[in-house]
Amino acid sequence: MQFNGHKLRHELKYIISYRDYYELSTRALDFMRHDDHGDNGRYFIRSLYLDDVLLSDYNQKMDGWSRRRKYRIRIYDLSDEIIKFEIKDKFDSCISKVSDTITLDEYDSIVCGDFDFVSDIIFSNSDEGGRKALRMAYVDNAMKILTPQVVVDYDREVFICDEGNVRMTFDMNLRAGLASGDIFDPELLTVPAYEEGCLILEVKYDDFLPDYIRHMLRPLGRWQSSQSKYAMCCIAQANYFGRNVY
Repeated sequence: MQFNGHKLRHELKYIISYRDYYELSTRALDFMRHDDHGDNGRYFIRSLYLDDVLLSDYNQKMDGWSRRRKYRIRIYDLSDEIIKFEIKDKFDSCISKVSDTITLDEYDSIVCGDFDFVSDIIFSNSDEGGRKALRMAYVDNAMKILTPQVVVDYDREVFICDEGNVRMTFDMNLRAGLASGDIFDPELLTVPAYEEGCLILEVKYDDFLPDYIRHMLRPLGRWQSSQSKYAMCCIAQANYFGRNVY
């Protein structure tokens, strides 16, 4: 499924309890498998989200815009071996994500608001038209001036199913940190961004969701949520560190 050249995936979100998590994760192993990455599909994610000075992306989320965009730099288990620059677009209940692997030098440039290295890539065509996320951000930055806003931390456990290309993730221990810190620092100060005893379940799939997974999720219908980890962490950061959220 596509929209304006974007490959789209459906996305469902739920706020669930740890009791729900234990039940669902046990049942999921009957017809899904853990992601090959991490330890039994578990790993730590840290993302640095970028926005403009008016926090336009945050405000579009809070105002209920059905189509919006987020920018982030993502690392896994605090390692600098793989650094991803990602753009996530929301189209109603569907999402599209483009991602590029970046170097440490490119990371340093981006967090300083310098996207000039992307212009060198574009004009030299050294990547033969690739690195789509960076190219998109280069254009957007010219209009919005993207700067780091908040660090988002959580532990993730992933289950996958080939039928429907389903990816089910349980995100636990959501925490927010100041964007001015070193994202590779294990001692970076962070604060809880959600109430204790709750976690976030996300289910992403292509054109259809298998009936056995849909049936498993049916009792969670009333807990379906549209909350954004980025928005929740912006609020937590503002409450703790005294920053403004527009």
